[in-house]
Amino acid sequence: MSPIPLTITGTLCELCHQFVSNLFSFNFTRQDTYPAPWLPIGRDWTPERIWGDTFHHHETFNSLAESAKTCELCNVLHADLSSMDQALCQGWLGLYPFWSAGRVGENKQRGHFRAGFRESLQKMPWGSSKIGSVPLHSFRICRRVPLKEGEEVHWLDAYRRLPAVSANLHSRDILQRVTTWQQECCRDHKDCPNDTPASELPTRVLDLGEDASDPIRLYESQKGEKARYTALSHCWGGVILSVTTTVNREARKKSVNFDELPQNFKDAIHFTRALGIRYLWIDALCIMQDSKSDWGNEAAKMQSVYAGATVVISALDAPASAVGFLKPNRVPLAVINDEYAVQKVFREINDYLVECPLVRRGWCMQERLLANPILHVGQEQLFWECHTEFKCEDGRKVTAESDGHVTAEFMNIRKRIGVSAAKGTELDFRAWYRLLEEYSTRQFTVSSDKLPALAGAAALFKSTKPTATYVAGIWKEDIAAGLLWCAHYDHMPGRKVWGISYTDRISKLSAPPQIRAPSWSWAALDGYTDFWALRTGGFVVEVLGVTMGAGENELTEAFPTGTVKLRGSVAQMFYHAPSDLSLDVGTLTFSETDFVDDKSVALSSCVMDLDRRTSRICWVVIMSKANGSWYSLVLDRLDNRSYRRIGMCTAHGVSVDPGRFETQDVDII
Repeated sequence: MSPIPLTITGTLCELCHQFVSNLFSFNFTRQDTYPAPWLPIGRDWTPERIWGDTFHHHETFNSLAESAKTCELCNVLHADLSSMDQALCQGWLGLYPFWSAGRVGENKQRGHFRAGFRESLQKMPWGSSKIGSVPLHSFRICRRVPLKEGEEVHWLDAYRRLPAVSANLHSRDILQRVTTWQQECCRDHKDCPNDTPASELPTRVLDLGEDASDPIRLYESQKGEKARYTALSHCWGGVILSVTTTVNREARKKSVNFDELPQNFKDAIHFTRALGIRYLWIDALCIMQDSKSDWGNEAAKMQSVYAGATVVISALDAPASAVGFLKPNRVPLAVINDEYAVQKVFREINDYLVECPLVRRGWCMQERLLANPILHVGQEQLFWECHTEFKCEDGRKVTAESDGHVTAEFMNIRKRIGVSAAKGTELDFRAWYRLLEEYSTRQFTVSSDKLPALAGAAALFKSTKPTATYVAGIWKEDIAAGLLWCAHYDHMPGRKVWGISYTDRISKLSAPPQIRAPSWSWAALDGYTDFWALRTGGFVVEVLGVTMGAGENELTEAFPTGTVKLRGSVAQMFYHAPSDLSLDVGTLTFSETDFVDDKSVALSSCVMDLDRRTSRICWVVIMSKANGSWYSLVLDRLDNRSYRRIGMCTAHGVSVDPGRFETQDVDII
């Protein structure tokens, strides 16, 4: 292939200058012969063979560090590789543009290359388990100028296709990037609105004025008043001293002292002004934090607040309000010339998101679910999430349609619920269970927030099913399926049959400081939860009724109470805890003396919610039967003859005589 002409004007050392020049002259393809200091792989297999032909770069990590003081590309390499353990920095540094990866084969993205120290190559981490992913500590040549209108670039020509992420983020960059994304949504996405009309303002917003010189004040809107506004989704990370209260409310209607605000709020003001928007909603400033009635009223309006925002600003990487999310130096960039630069390859988006403080925060789930669109502000780049796709500033687009990762599942369910609600299309209850699976992974500073933080999502879901009755985090009309939840298990990749085996890793569940929900509700406990109605059907239990003491269709109720009455096949059984203390999966038999490997009396794959180490008597009600599998709730009988849930059993290949169960009515509280 013909060499690609290149003139280098950037500040590069001699080694980096030659490496970049060679890649362009090679047209990013392997060569039969190389100039020094390139080293082709030999014919014989060696552990280094999968790395491919290499460019011999600096002799040691220290020499790289020294060169990084003056060479922009060495600085890019050093900034990324310095995060590695010292054991991975042994030997000379090689740059590898032609690495191979298992079934995917040789790297085909032209302009991508790996870096690794020769004596540590076998220890280098790959990173993502996603097929076709680019390994950690990889780098890319990327374009610095926009493509010409109508210009098409082949997917493999990554050096032309993917843009560089600017090292610093200025107001003009924010506006330009967001404007481009909004235009793409209007032009290309049938499920995104064609414009961004003004929405009814929340009860209170920050009025930022016409320009940066205007004072900031707390503005109380008139009923029905419409305007464009942004909303901030953020982590509190502890006490915020500058919240709005009944005491300072009137003073703040005149002026809010910018200098007293935590950095997250200052950054949100900067972003909002950069977008040319006057109003901003922040929970800590727009809800009176010492008023239960105001908090309750405003919590019930979360659906309209986030859904009505022109843009929701998401502070992904800020674990606390004082940290801030607008960083002056985001990610190093090595300039080659006016057209090209070199930058690290960013992590797979799912692997990155799952570790973000905001994605782990409970309240953030419904904020992200309700919003369209969202401007995610990461430590290194911006992201745009609409009802069609998830876009990265580095040029990647994620649809998540065929990805089983928990963050990808949330992207899918967010799109599905958002689009259905916008079109008035009825959702099925399975969508709710998928949402709850992701929600159960999140954490709360205040335990009692677990159900109130879901109220906006419940209201959005209920808007597609107006007659559905909300009870303690699930729906009365589908209560049998809603009861079939269990601690999450890690399904081994490649295993063809879904189901818990005795060696599976099971997530830990924990009880909140005070009783928060009936034992039959997933909201009674904390921890990652699976909903088995997504994986099975064939319900054989009869629901006789659901009686709520508190919380029926009360979406913000923090402490619902109630009883579910079932009629089904019930038996007293004995729970055998796993003999290996490292395991979590036990077995049910009809008596303590039964053998757990006797299939005629045993139901395998029993997971207790909390105490998995204590063998004991319990009661079992069969909920579903499908394809030789029984799915049952495990109960503890109380003195008043009612029951409380203590676990679930997902027994497969059942050989137990159904006649050993009797039809009974059970009240679960």
